[in-house]
Parts: sequence; C-alpha cells; structure tokens
Amino acid sequence: MNMVQLKDVDLNLLVVLDALLREQSVTRAAERLELTPSAVSHALKRLRKLFDDELLLRHGRQMRPTVRAESLAETLPRLLHQVSRTIEPPEPFSPPTSSRTFRLAAPDFIAPLVPSLLRDIHAKAPGVRVELAPYSKSAIRDLADGRYDALVATAAVRSEDLRAAPLGTWPWAVYARAGHPAFDDWSVTAWSTYPHLQVRPSVLEGQGPTDRRAAELGIHRVVQTVVPHFSMAAPVLAQTDLLLTVPSVAMGDTAAAYDLDNRDLPFDLAPMRLSLFRNAAEGDEPGVRWFLERVTAVFGDRRTGSRSATKVHPFHNSTKP
Repeated sequence: MNMVQLKDVDLNLLVVLDALLREQSVTRAAERLELTPSAVSHALKRLRKLFDDELLLRHGRQMRPTVRAESLAETLPRLLHQVSRTIEPPEPFSPPTSSRTFRLAAPDFIAPLVPSLLRDIHAKAPGVRVELAPYSKSAIRDLADGRYDALVATAAVRSEDLRAAPLGTWPWAVYARAGHPAFDDWSVTAWSTYPHLQVRPSVLEGQGPTDRRAAELGIHRVVQTVVPHFSMAAPVLAQTDLLLTVPSVAMGDTAAAYDLDNRDLPFDLAPMRLSLFRNAAEGDEPGVRWFLERVTAVFGDRRTGSRSATKVHPFHNSTKP
C-alpha cells in the first residue's frame, strides 16, 4: 500500500472535511467556514480523491457519511485540535482580568468540593466562568478532542492522549442517619443485615467495587433503593434506615448538613484513588495549568486518605496514566 506523503496534503482540506462531517451539508459547511458552496464542493472532490472514498453520499436533501467518513469523524476533531495547539503560541493568562471559560468533567460525587473550588477561583479570577459536565462514557475522548480542559476520574483510566496527576485517595465509609441501630454494634453482620441505598449513574454498569469485594469475601447485602445522583443520597438517608457505602469524598460537608453518622467499612476495600487528567497536547498552556492547580489545591485541602502527604503540584512530574 502506498503511504500518503504529508507534504502533498493540504491541511485546509481536513478543516473542510471536519465541517462537512459535522454539518452533513455543503451549504451549512460553507456557512460555518465562511466560504462559498462552490469552494466547499471543490474541496469535497479533492477529499474524495485523497481518501479514495465518496465520504458523503446524497440522500434526499441530506448527505450521509460513508463508513470511512464515520471513522474519520471520530478521530479528525482530535487531530485538528492537536495541530491547532501545536501551531498556536500560548496565550498570556492574567487571572484578575480574564473572562475565560474553563470546562471540567467529573463524577457528581465531587459535588461537596465544588463550592470551595468556585470560591478559590473567583477570589483570584472574578471574571472566569466555570462549566461542569458529568462524567460519561465519552468523557475521555471529549477531553482528548479539546471539549474539556480537565477531567476528574479514577486513577485506573488509561489513554495515550491524556496526562494525569494524582488528587489523593479516599477510604470507603458507610453513612446513615444519626442514631441508626446498625451503628450500635457495628460489624460485617450489621452491614449485611440492614438494607442499602446505592447510587448508580447510568454510565456505570454491573457490580461496583463494593459488591465485587463483598462477593469475594462471601458477604451479601440487599440493595433496596437505587438513585442516579449522589445529590439525592443524603436526604434519602436522613429519612430512612438505609445504609450508603461510598468513598468519603462523596459526602463531605453534606453529612453534617443532614445530620448523618458514619463508620468505616467493616471489611477491607482498597481506597478510591482519583486523578486529574488533561489533554496531552495542551502542554504548558498557562490558563489550563492555572485551572489545574486550582482543582488540585481544593482536593488537597480535603484529602483524607493521606493527611501527611506532601503538597501535590499538578503535572510537574506527571507521567502517562
């Protein structure tokens, strides 16, 4: 098979292809690129020759991508983002005067830390806007494509396109209303006897780490209620006899606000390790680095699994995840 020589490829064609794949219309792609429909049609002809594929086929008033085009639609945004980041010089970043928007994807169990994060950011950069997005199956790809500036996820995440810095470890704890009878004689028996509340975001399927470890030890529990968000857990616990087993970071100040009590999980389970991920192509972009430092600082203030740990500086000596 003949290798395509990059010196013979006009990178502007890839920009046109990205617009065509997004819009699936020559007219709308032309409007997006501020070009004439004729110029876009001509570029499409060159693209078809370059890829030896029709790429987009007319279907009524719409254009549908071929199988090859669908594959390109997944990889092209990331490629163009990396090229752009490589070429563009880092923009100066001044927190007091910036009006920049930073986007963070994270599981909703970090909600107790969000107020502290926002206070810290807006004390230093009052004009900065922060957008939070839920963790999803596409979060890793979206970060690599440049749709987010950072991602909080378990340290088990692996991707060549990302770089990671540790945020800390959090032990698992069991929460219930104050005065819950299970805590009078706390044990594995008590944990398995009383019914449980479980938080199960739709992105997660199958058994979680708690049930997997319990099964290994021959311990069984009854999950009586399932909710989709951690924000719903505390008010449910406060009004029922349910137990909730989660990493301690998931409750934070919420436990006190709802008068919840807690105990250590009565069997061994490795603490949850969280990492902060960034796009490998971002390098030392000053604004992103500043934002990452703010997120890391907030987690450092709340880290419970390693109180004596030295302060973590994001990505100064980080490795591939």
